[in-house]
Amino acid sequence: MRKMMTTKHSPISAIKRQADKIAFMLKAFERGEKIDDRFAEKIREARIKRGVLKFAIAMDGKTLIIDMPFDMIGRSSEVAISEWIVKAMKELRSQ
Repeated sequence: MRKMMTTKHSPISAIKRQADKIAFMLKAFERGEKIDDRFAEKIREARIKRGVLKFAIAMDGKTLIIDMPFDMIGRSSEVAISEWIVKAMKELRSQ
């Protein structure tokens, strides 16, 4: 499967799909489920050392940096996390 980077011209459905994948992975990690090893150790380390997960989403040569506290991940639904990420991506897209 080929991965596409979203751009300011991407349909909102593509942006939502990307945000959904991120939210799914974060909630799966929170529930203690196995996630991609490329991310699991970094997420675990961020939780222990900082209590905040910092990750980046690249769009059109711009990079959106998201700082998400683990307590927010724990208390928010997957849908709410995805909506929050979509909103941040749409704001970057409109700049």
